[in-house]
Amino acid sequence: MERFLAQPNLPKGRVTAAVLSGEALTLRTCLEQYGVRCVTAAPWPALPAPVASHPDMLCHHLGGREILVNQGNQELSHFLLEEGMAPVFSQAALGGTYPADIPLNAARIGHFLLGHAACDSLLRQACAKKNVCFIPVKQGYAKCSTVVVTENACITADPSVKAAAVAAGLDVLAVRPGFVALKGYSYGFLGGACGKLSKDCLAFFGDGTSHPDWEAIRSFLRNYHIHPLSLQSGELQDTGGLIPLKEVLSEDAGKDGDAG
Repeated sequence: MERFLAQPNLPKGRVTAAVLSGEALTLRTCLEQYGVRCVTAAPWPALPAPVASHPDMLCHHLGGREILVNQGNQELSHFLLEEGMAPVFSQAALGGTYPADIPLNAARIGHFLLGHAACDSLLRQACAKKNVCFIPVKQGYAKCSTVVVTENACITADPSVKAAAVAAGLDVLAVRPGFVALKGYSYGFLGGACGKLSKDCLAFFGDGTSHPDWEAIRSFLRNYHIHPLSLQSGELQDTGGLIPLKEVLSEDAGKDGDAG
């Protein structure tokens, strides 16, 4: 039976519904082949065009039915309501320049929330009510910069995210920055180029082997019994990540494959 994810970013079964950029059409087709219904996020006019439809900029799952949506985004809120979610608008309105664009771009890793000082006040309040500890980081695009592996482990190329996560007692794999495409920018972030499809499957948007630290990434994932899955060929693409919303528990969850 389908249920809402209790832990943001960390499914225990096979993901059946998730938020995805509405401009990632090929990726959507790939995900649908794995049984994932995509709630698509349309470009938000206040944001720079390359990231205007990125889920990690426009919403933040709090767990269960609760999800924050950027202030005024009626369309995304409507789509989430159709999935049975209970969307609430953020306190902050998104702006086109940093740090007005990052209020929802914080990385939820188990009982921790890594985020910039500009993190939305409602997001911080909601997490505090759930006894989730807010950890300040210098990196405003914390969610983009972080691959959430388990509630105790992550991957990042950002020094401030790594330092904060290590200080919190998390296991962190540091990788080189770059090697992820994002149109309009010199490079994107690895956290925006992947998302979990089950407890033990992490999908990459592109060919994971194109990253020079792929062997270290694959080894780190295998330490946690997680299979890497490359959904497409070519360079990794930062599309704002994948925000899983619903799942089904199954003996087959997560056995979707390995990138090699």
